[in-house]
Amino acid sequence: MKDYVYGISKSGLSVIKLLKIQNKDFDCWDDSKKTRYLLKKKFRNLSLIPINKTILNNYHNIYVTPGISINDKKFSKVEKSKLIRDLNLYYENITNEKIIAITGTNGKSTTTKLIGDILKKSSKKVFVGGNIGEPLCNSILQKKLFFYHVIELSSYQLETIKNFEPKISIILNLSHDHLDRYKNFAQYVKTKKNILNINSNNINLISIDDKFSKKIFNDINIKNKISFSLHNSNADIYYKNGFIIDKYFSRYKKNKLQNISLDLSHTYNMQNILVAYAVCKYLRIPIKFFNESIKNFKGLPFRSSVTLNTKSKLVINNSKATNVASALLTLENKKNIFLLLGGIAKKGDEFGKFIKFKHDIKKIYIYGKSRFFIKKQMKLHAISEVYENLEKALNHLWKHLDKFEGKATIIFAPACASFDQFENFEKRGDFFNKLVFKKIKK
Repeated sequence: MKDYVYGISKSGLSVIKLLKIQNKDFDCWDDSKKTRYLLKKKFRNLSLIPINKTILNNYHNIYVTPGISINDKKFSKVEKSKLIRDLNLYYENITNEKIIAITGTNGKSTTTKLIGDILKKSSKKVFVGGNIGEPLCNSILQKKLFFYHVIELSSYQLETIKNFEPKISIILNLSHDHLDRYKNFAQYVKTKKNILNINSNNINLISIDDKFSKKIFNDINIKNKISFSLHNSNADIYYKNGFIIDKYFSRYKKNKLQNISLDLSHTYNMQNILVAYAVCKYLRIPIKFFNESIKNFKGLPFRSSVTLNTKSKLVINNSKATNVASALLTLENKKNIFLLLGGIAKKGDEFGKFIKFKHDIKKIYIYGKSRFFIKKQMKLHAISEVYENLEKALNHLWKHLDKFEGKATIIFAPACASFDQFENFEKRGDFFNKLVFKKIKK
């Protein structure tokens, strides 16, 4: 039986390449005419067959790109076992590589990169990819011998995987996100749990800082686990007053954190650091490589990165903040905030939580499709304004700065999906930076 690939994004393209190398017979399709045109130019004899729900059951495996829901009406007549993601194909082709798999609502990419940096410094051959950078199947296409695979996994990729057994499984945190794709939050959490392993030779690192992750850790059916926390001293590994307190690998050892990169200086990044420490200890990587990596870490673009820092303005770009929880973390320990947010609000997100920072926020500029809904739910009407798009919002913000005395902290943390005006959060973040640079030149 043939396979079928639907949605030729980066991950879909890597699936096609791997199936071709393996001489598998398959059809494929993408709804974008431009994408199909480029595919025809790139590959000879590629079988492009429009998706047809009445014949999908005739295929063996149906590889659906993570950007498309497997609950779409197109798949209403398809056996659920046939619907799989790139993670399934990747895992089928793994041999002896040790997998470190990371998921969570926020912080996945930073944690993935940090762990990858540490392992590379220790002279290990490492593939870093998944939901960040290189698609999973590229690790096989490269035909290199990687000792470790450090992979970021979204809930979408984890939806269809069974009996997944990474060397280390990590759940960073869980908060309301992607509820437009799931019946309820419980289903989202259940999907995230697919990352956990049951092999006694492997380990699960699980946060106990949010109630949902803590509930998973306390599940007696989940064995081989290490808890970590930013503030809970009951955790196996926790942070306190500049120290990592380790009760798991040693008897209450205190490890002082110093010389931390500015790109890891935000409080919420401490969770990423704790996890990276635990991975080092579990894999018996010398701690010097951990210390060097947190000192020299270069953050990924648009994740609370500093766009501008002058005497009068600090501009922070966190376009990656696609939900309320992530946006709120950006505001921690900040003063004189001029906040830009907006786009398409995610189902179940609670914008009323911004009231926690009402004394630190000078003004809020809300733009995009959900602007009126967000303003209403925020209940900060006295300091909130709505605009059609990001450019108009930033223009008015910049005018208001002329009357502000002191150093303003301009934070771009949309708390929303970007798709009303931008293809993805990267394009949104890049556009924001260009607007800021344009203002400086004037």
